[in-house]
Amino acid sequence: MAFDGEAFVDEMRAELQASGRTLDQADWVKRTEQGEATKEELVGWARQHYHGVTFHTRRILSAWVTRIPYEMTEGVIDNIAEEVLGTTSKSGFGHLHWLFEFTRALGAPDEVISEATPNVDAMASASFLYCLAQQQPWYELTFGGILAIENQIPPAYIKVVQGFKAHYGDILQPDDYAFHTIHITVDEDHGGHVGEFAERYLDTNEKRRAARAAYFAGAELTRRCWDSLSECSW
Repeated sequence: MAFDGEAFVDEMRAELQASGRTLDQADWVKRTEQGEATKEELVGWARQHYHGVTFHTRRILSAWVTRIPYEMTEGVIDNIAEEVLGTTSKSGFGHLHWLFEFTRALGAPDEVISEATPNVDAMASASFLYCLAQQQPWYELTFGGILAIENQIPPAYIKVVQGFKAHYGDILQPDDYAFHTIHITVDEDHGGHVGEFAERYLDTNEKRRAARAAYFAGAELTRRCWDSLSECSW
């Protein structure tokens, strides 16, 4: 029987959803949706995401683009351009700019983020992504980074944006959480063609096992990073 890439991807997504370890089930997402997250917790999440994912994304993709098949380079370069310049979203700024706009609106100095010592879970998340980009077989980052993280972002951010609108209007205006709304738009298609990718490039059982392992590892490490909101004050 021929390998069905769409079924392969759908099965992994369903298994992750059933485990309760998706990003949209993270505690800070639930608390924000209900209006229970404090300013300190929201800045604590931003600090985790900065050190575990966002600060490193442009470097990770820049390293990875030298290893992937030529026909994939245009999409990855577009991704880098959005990260750094906001070209796809036409926001005029890169993603780090908008993350700091969010934390400034919450009253936190930039140094609370940029000069913090990353905790274990943030370091584990970032280190895993660098490992995929630079050392592991090139196709693993598609599953451990793009499908496991970027493809999970829109459902999580849709929930927090709903929470911002319903409960945080006294401190946050729409431009203040543009980091989240931009990602809902630009990340919604990520993972949309991974089934086709799997059928094209995962041509052995060994590759499929490796892709599966990368997917669940990437998803779990990011969830742990998001959940590890150590004390954040200023």
